[in-house]
Amino acid sequence: MRWLIPLSLYVVAVAVRLLAASELPFPTTEPSAYYVGVAQNLVAGNGLVSDGVWSYATPPLEVPKPAFELWLPMSTFVSVAAMTVLGSSFWAAQVGGTLLGAAVAPLAWAVGREAANAQGLDSRRARAVAITAGLLAAVLSPLVLGSVVPDSYIPFTVFMLVAALLVPRVIGARNGHDDVMPPSIVAGVGLGLAMGLAYLSRQEVIWMGLTVLLMQGWVLRWRPTGARLREAARRLWPAFAGGLLVVVPWLARNWLEFDSPFPGQAVENMFLIDNEDIFAFSQRPDADSYLAQGLLTVLGNPLRAAWDGLSSVIVFPAFPVGIAGLLALVGMRRSPALRRPTALVALLVSGLLVFVSTMVLFPVATLWGTFMHASGPLLVALGVVAALGGDALLARISAWRDWDRTNVVIAPIALLSVALLFTVLQVRLFGAQAAETQQRYEALAQSLAVAVRDPDRATPATYITDHPMWLADATGGQTIALPDEEIDSVIELGRVFGTDWVVVVDERGRYPEALLDPAARPCLRGEPRYLQTGGSGVWLFQLNETCPSA
Repeated sequence: MRWLIPLSLYVVAVAVRLLAASELPFPTTEPSAYYVGVAQNLVAGNGLVSDGVWSYATPPLEVPKPAFELWLPMSTFVSVAAMTVLGSSFWAAQVGGTLLGAAVAPLAWAVGREAANAQGLDSRRARAVAITAGLLAAVLSPLVLGSVVPDSYIPFTVFMLVAALLVPRVIGARNGHDDVMPPSIVAGVGLGLAMGLAYLSRQEVIWMGLTVLLMQGWVLRWRPTGARLREAARRLWPAFAGGLLVVVPWLARNWLEFDSPFPGQAVENMFLIDNEDIFAFSQRPDADSYLAQGLLTVLGNPLRAAWDGLSSVIVFPAFPVGIAGLLALVGMRRSPALRRPTALVALLVSGLLVFVSTMVLFPVATLWGTFMHASGPLLVALGVVAALGGDALLARISAWRDWDRTNVVIAPIALLSVALLFTVLQVRLFGAQAAETQQRYEALAQSLAVAVRDPDRATPATYITDHPMWLADATGGQTIALPDEEIDSVIELGRVFGTDWVVVVDERGRYPEALLDPAARPCLRGEPRYLQTGGSGVWLFQLNETCPSA
């Protein structure tokens, strides 16, 4: 019977996600299309390669290109597991994400149960807090959408939750207290494996590593320095070994494919002035260009990123859990559940480190999703804190009203009702956007096939475009990202990749205006063509070998 509650939570989470998946027939984000496209190539026997190139920071500059020079492959592996059974479709990838993503519900339940016990709640209230935490994770919009729009978000969240639940056992905390238990090699290896799998999802797992060190130091703080270090080494070496088992083969693969085990663009992303710099070809971002913006801009970027992270990631998409969790965190800051070495504390501390590091180190990149994609563990933790806060609030109200026992129903019903309503609204909104995007790109693929048909020339194998992943998905061909640079730079890019066709789907950066300018006509072969794609249109250009006007 002890497995009935987590199993039921998992079933509920699967059902919610399958319903959401039925509303989203097409990837609503380009990174999702990238992960799914690589999975389809892998299942087809083409290897771990992408037909859409979005970054020129890491050689080789070719298409198809070895995948994951910056991003990491776990979402693709999850999709591959489902595709081998269900076929190479987006729906199969959604099923894989659903089956993994639904695990956040029982994992959140486990985190909530441990936190409630550390809080000293009786069995009835502790059970209510844990179930509320699990149900919130089952229906919360970012966790639902992250499961059915395959991305790094859900694998990172799931494995970080597993790691957090193992942290207290590894560092020796007993039942939420810091009286030390004997070391466990099994728990240590499990923690290392979980963190290694989280690393194959997102690099922000390093902040969980720092959190483990901080919590281990807290548990052993009463020991002399030398004994503390020896004891910490005894406890943590299995985690280190377990992590290496997972991470080293991937680093070796990167060394073979990219001549380096480390992602070079990660450093460049610190110096983005605008998100378009991600697609830079000849004008790479660097420290000089970043500092040249001026002191006010350099100092203001982290503040803008912090506000965006709070409003656009925590408060509104996860409403009401995000704001309820933050309020409860302030109100319960001295409570035992938040001051003892529990899984909840591990998630909160690592989540805070992720938030601060992305705001400070990658302020511009995080405006476009760096923190958002790593925010899942923090949102689950805030859901647990919201459940604890609701219980504490109802306990006070019950005491004021002289009720015989604390009401454990009202707060969960309020939180779950509003969270479910917002999830339904967001799924409907994203579903409409996905259907519209799918129709647009299907129409574009048909129009493009007619527009480039030429009996004297082969059909283009590669297009330069502002939406490389979506266009690659729609056409089944190869694409490379359009940099926001001068026309001669785009011509050189086309020369490197052997293409002279440019497809501009949306107004972004200087395009399509720069190619529509009469001064740019010497740079083109023929006139620009406007392709009708449903209710909107797309510009098609063919580049000249040189650009006399440049």
